[in-house]
Amino acid sequence: MNALPQLQLVFQRYVLHGEEAMRERVAGAARVDPDQRLRIYYDAYRLRLSEALATDYEALRTLMGTIDFNSACRAYIESTPSTYRNVRWYGGALPQFLQTTAPWSEQPILGELALFEWTLTLAFDAPDAPVVSFDELAALPDERWPMVRFVLHPCVNLLSLRTNAPAFRKASDAGEALPAVTLAEAPVSWLIWRREYTACFRSLRQPEAWVLRTLQEGTDFSTLCEGMCEWFDPEEAAPQAAGFLRQWVDDQLITAVISRSSMREVMPGGSR
Repeated sequence: MNALPQLQLVFQRYVLHGEEAMRERVAGAARVDPDQRLRIYYDAYRLRLSEALATDYEALRTLMGTIDFNSACRAYIESTPSTYRNVRWYGGALPQFLQTTAPWSEQPILGELALFEWTLTLAFDAPDAPVVSFDELAALPDERWPMVRFVLHPCVNLLSLRTNAPAFRKASDAGEALPAVTLAEAPVSWLIWRREYTACFRSLRQPEAWVLRTLQEGTDFSTLCEGMCEWFDPEEAAPQAAGFLRQWVDDQLITAVISRSSMREVMPGGSR
């Protein structure tokens, strides 16, 4: 191996794992010995990643406090070396780390709050896409409705949470006192998406959560209405589904409407 690549590899091993081989390659100075000079880079790597995590997980840091949050970040950094050129994506595995690693796994609110906050960042950074208007949806011929399917915007995410993690993020954003932790008997579904330049979220009742998850699987409107009969009388299923659609169009969740029978697509702006 050439001298420079070898030196870079040894330096990387020191920064990531503290391997001592690098020490022999560093010259001392009158005021700073090799250990101190190297330690600057060792610490800077961890501090930079901790700063990135603090940016992504503001409410989590507020809940845990600076000392405990930094301790959790340090443990995460030691177990999860960065493999990304863009530090933006480094924190994606933190929710799972907190959910599976003691002592943090003993507090479900930590992992769920981290998951909720990370999903907000995903919604905010999702690609742009055109959205379908209500007038375009209303213009669909009646005979096409049973076979149409709806394409959700790339920013749409669904979560199931047992804790009141969203309330913590809401309080943190408002600069208010954090609420007490609560744990629901059954998971609650949450919709997270972006509307223009704002990340939004709201809880979902079981029928709407089921329909949205089914939409993600590419199910057509007729099948959706049949499935909704689990919660509504048959004559109420279609109007209820139509009500959901109106809400989703208003929230800018629908980016395309596709008819399976003709494979024709209704896109924003009236194109077909």
